[in-house]
Amino acid sequence: MDGDGDHKGAKKKRAVFLSRDVVMLRQLHRTQSRKASPMVLLKDIFEETQDKDRFVGDTMFWKYFEDINTSRIYHTNSVEYRNLKVMCFETVFYIILLAAVSIYAYQLQSKDVFEARIEQLNYWQGCDTEGNCRIQSVEDLGSYWKWMQGELVPLGFTNDLGAPKVANIATVFPNSGFDLAQSPRYIGTQRSNILLGTMRMRQVRVQKNVGCTVSKLFSHVYPECYATFSPERESKVAFETRFSPTYLRSAFEWKDEETTMQLGVAGKHANYAGAGFMVDLPVNSSHASDMLYDLYKWNWVDRLSRAVVLEITTLNINVNVIANTNIIFEFSPNGAVTATVKTNAMRIFLFTPSLQSGAALLSFLNLIALFVIFAIHTVWVGWLMYKTCFNYLGQSPGAYIKTASIWTRVILPLRILYQFFRYGWNIADLMILCCFYAHMGFRISTYISITSEPNLAPDVIGHPEVFMPIAKMVQNLSYGNNVLSILAITCWVKLFKYLCMSSYFRLLVRILEKCAARLLIFCWMLMFVFFGFAVAFRVGLGNIDQNFSSIQKSFLVLFFLLIDGYEVDEQWFEPGKEQLVPLVFVFYIALMYFVLLNIFIAIVLDTYSLAARQNAVDASKKNPMIVFVRTYYHWMKGHSLVEDESEEHMKSEDLSISLELLPGLVRRKWVEKKREMQLVANQNFAGMILFADEDKRTDKSLSDWALPSSQKDFMENMTNPKAPKPVSALASPNHLIQQKVAYF
Repeated sequence: MDGDGDHKGAKKKRAVFLSRDVVMLRQLHRTQSRKASPMVLLKDIFEETQDKDRFVGDTMFWKYFEDINTSRIYHTNSVEYRNLKVMCFETVFYIILLAAVSIYAYQLQSKDVFEARIEQLNYWQGCDTEGNCRIQSVEDLGSYWKWMQGELVPLGFTNDLGAPKVANIATVFPNSGFDLAQSPRYIGTQRSNILLGTMRMRQVRVQKNVGCTVSKLFSHVYPECYATFSPERESKVAFETRFSPTYLRSAFEWKDEETTMQLGVAGKHANYAGAGFMVDLPVNSSHASDMLYDLYKWNWVDRLSRAVVLEITTLNINVNVIANTNIIFEFSPNGAVTATVKTNAMRIFLFTPSLQSGAALLSFLNLIALFVIFAIHTVWVGWLMYKTCFNYLGQSPGAYIKTASIWTRVILPLRILYQFFRYGWNIADLMILCCFYAHMGFRISTYISITSEPNLAPDVIGHPEVFMPIAKMVQNLSYGNNVLSILAITCWVKLFKYLCMSSYFRLLVRILEKCAARLLIFCWMLMFVFFGFAVAFRVGLGNIDQNFSSIQKSFLVLFFLLIDGYEVDEQWFEPGKEQLVPLVFVFYIALMYFVLLNIFIAIVLDTYSLAARQNAVDASKKNPMIVFVRTYYHWMKGHSLVEDESEEHMKSEDLSISLELLPGLVRRKWVEKKREMQLVANQNFAGMILFADEDKRTDKSLSDWALPSSQKDFMENMTNPKAPKPVSALASPNHLIQQKVAYF
């Protein structure tokens, strides 16, 4: 009864009707999802080839790590063992490289740099604790001169009569018997920042009636126009008046970038070159006020002016951070003035190699260690490229070039690069090397610029009457940090390559590898869609929303709309308003959110479903790397893990036999296997000869189904009959009988 009750209570499985179509679809699905791995196809080649070193370093062992034959790893002379040995050492070395890059990047960064930069940014803007900045009061030409005399002079010349003498800097007058001792110019009440050198102003001007045209309706009243700034519209004409003060004459003369020693800056309206009309403010506050007043009176800034850039360099003596500040005043053609303050800060030991104790010494030692590590990594990548080239060409590149044509020699580097970069992680290696050497280039160029700049000599640097061209060095270091950030993220992303050795992460790695190419193509399509919408939003909202005032801004804003969303403006739906902009916005949401983003997710899900079937973990199979580590450990101790150790220690003549001593069927099977192996080798490796088979059999077999080719042949067979030779089913080529079959 209990058995019957259990039988009745059991849940019945759903019956599946296995029709012919269902079976065929399932079989087709399995065959498409699981393809033969190259490691399986080349298994016999790995065992039979004599040149086992040719396969060492091949990328297919990383691509198909899970398909490596673990039984062959126990043989220390096998291809699998040699490759896993190289892969193990590569993994250990890369972990060291990753740790070195991370430590180096961490050593360069400091919270003090950020705080020093923010402090200088707020100081020159005149911001209070609530975020209200006095520099924002500059709206026109009058408020500009008011800020220059009422705000800049007090900020740049802090009244402090008790300044201590911390440096011996003097201005020598040869014709007098005394020197003027200079003290460091502290700015701010905290006395933590010193002004390095003088403050330099540079004006950028445009030409009259260039890049613009006055309407014919008003040309008789206003014959002149002044366009926005661009390099081809820049004015280089001196504009001093007849009675301008003599000491200001140089301020009205154009000077190139070598004279100004300044870099171009990017403003809100245009990009301004480093050249222009330059003037240095005096070291005395009263003299600086008088100069600014004279510049105002003699119209140093007029209708042709488009930007005034004030460059200031300070040193925070408490944290040893140099800050370079650019205060940019832009004068638009419509009469408005826009003020912008930009500050970059760097630690002082980045400008010159320092052997002082502390963070400076650690940073310099890390730089040397990192250079040595990347030199080894460069050699390693070059060796991998050589191995890829050798397998692709079948011989060394030098020997191949000697016999190749001129056109083949020209395209050979491109062919080699294509073969090398077919494995995606090799692209990551190239990016890592390029980023590191670019970073080193920026660091070295900074050292060279410091040593070759007279104004930054040890006996001149910090002099209050000499301009300090720190901006060039700060820019190089800033570029170097940007490249270093790309280097760090690329190094950490490449770590996924080595995670494929663990079954827990292997599926994730395979998904990333297969998604990369498909998502890259999808991103290219997405760029065109974004650009089209950027143009549409620029036309529709460019006149009422600053975020869409240019195509570049629209292009960037649309990316963030996907994440942060967008607040709909109520003015769009006011009576009398055109509904074109809301329609474009709705079309953007419908296409991006409901179509393209779902395609993105579909690509990932499709790749996951395919990779999950192809890379299903076999619980019974051992991890190849664990097997290698165990084998290598016992090999170091002098032990072998091969089950039949007698084969490992036997002589080569004891492990071989002549082919003619084997039965005919065995000989024939051996020849067929060799031919199949040679065919596979020809398809995968150039120049690899495993079986030099030239079938030169002279006997011709005639089967029972063979028909005479013509009437003449038929009549000859009737008049002169010849007995056909029997079919040689088990015959082997005569020139192969003398070969030996070896087992290694």
